[in-house]
Amino acid sequence: MKTFAFAILTALAVGCGKSDSEIAPKKTDFGTGLNTVEKFYDATPVKLVEVVTASLQSFDLKVESDRHDDLGGEIVARRADNSKVTAKITARDEAATEVSIRVAPGNRNLAELIHERIAEKVRGLEAK
Repeated sequence: MKTFAFAILTALAVGCGKSDSEIAPKKTDFGTGLNTVEKFYDATPVKLVEVVTASLQSFDLKVESDRHDDLGGEIVARRADNSKVTAKITARDEAATEVSIRVAPGNRNLAELIHERIAEKVRGLEAK
């Protein structure tokens, strides 16, 4: 048991003292999804499919595929530089839905911008 506790403390100590550049999101995640941004919204998947599609198009992204049903789905779009943006929509319960955005090759900042636009549009739905 002491050996296990020592191993955990050693592992934690190794991570201490890292610079911001070592902690910041990497430029690429090599397909691991490390820079995928996931957020929850208080809306049904059906409403969010429309919102996510409109949000992607508002950035002049070309929607390549849109496969969804009442429980969620996946929307794939392309940027002007041909990099892929994937939005996955998943129902978590009757009123909450998870949306994950991944901008290849792992651009977390752009994924955050897309989520901000989605949040704006969801607030617009609530106001109506």
